[in-house]
Amino acid sequence: MAYSNYINDFSAVPVTPITEPVTLAEAKNYCRVTFTADDTLITMLITQSREAVEAATGLSLIPKNVVTYFNNISGDFDIPFGPVDIDSLELFDMNQDGLEITGTNLQLVGDEFPKLVFPKYANLKAIYDAGYTIIPMDLKIAILDQISYSYENRGLDSDTGICNKTWKACQRWTRISPIL
Repeated sequence: MAYSNYINDFSAVPVTPITEPVTLAEAKNYCRVTFTADDTLITMLITQSREAVEAATGLSLIPKNVVTYFNNISGDFDIPFGPVDIDSLELFDMNQDGLEITGTNLQLVGDEFPKLVFPKYANLKAIYDAGYTIIPMDLKIAILDQISYSYENRGLDSDTGICNKTWKACQRWTRISPIL
């Protein structure tokens, strides 16, 4: 993406009810926990771990409604937080009082992770649905690894956040610049 193409603002709101991609039973089995005393903690770690993987990859691992304000001055703007439901995408020119851009006035390339080729405008707004209904196994294992790491290392002062195994999986799936 060109330096002149960037996100000004966004919101990505999970579709309710939220169904996490990892169940409590799967997390407990992966962590080898057989008792119920830590069920609330593990449930919180499931959400925290999914959010960490989403932040590291730029993906939406659960269904979300997304509103993004961005500039596409150079073209080829990556529509963020995919996979994107291309049929739900609505595009608006905010410089013209929110005029909807349709048909031959816009060009997208790609399906799940589309690029907006044109219009090449500043101050655009996109509204769309994003997220996996079933996440790839590699990302599910990354979430489970992060849950296990967070569970085993809770309370440590030297906690570095996301574990190395999860980070490596995230780098294979990242849709954002690792430099930023």
